[in-house]
Amino acid sequence: MNRLITFALIVLIFSCRHERVTDNITFKNETKTNLNSKNEVSSRQIELNQIKQPNKTVFRNLKIDTTKLFGLWSQDPTAIFADFNLTSTSFNIVEYEGKEKEPYILDKNKITVFYQDKPHIGVITLNKFDTLKIKWTSTGLETIYIKIKR
Repeated sequence: MNRLITFALIVLIFSCRHERVTDNITFKNETKTNLNSKNEVSSRQIELNQIKQPNKTVFRNLKIDTTKLFGLWSQDPTAIFADFNLTSTSFNIVEYEGKEKEPYILDKNKITVFYQDKPHIGVITLNKFDTLKIKWTSTGLETIYIKIKR
């Protein structure tokens, strides 16, 4: 019985020691990534602070078909409400209690929307049929939206 307990303790010690080493390596990588992210965030923040909300929607050098862009969009087509509504004159978050309709900037395939008086920039990577993909620069993630027909 003592041998079994001793063996279990030895296995436990070695497995914990291995886990700590892995955690340290991960932590070092995460720290390095976080430092880079802080620099990127501060430079992005400076860029965002320079963007002023226009009085009306601005279109420049369009590289996308806007006729497919306008409408109600949602990440979940079965949801009761759409995520946002995009028209030729405004962008608005559905069910948001702030300003109803905000002007936005569409430059080539880059869209800048204003939510809670802050600019949010996204690159439209796909605008076909009833699918819209936007890669938001704040998260680096590409979001897929489905057009809601109501």
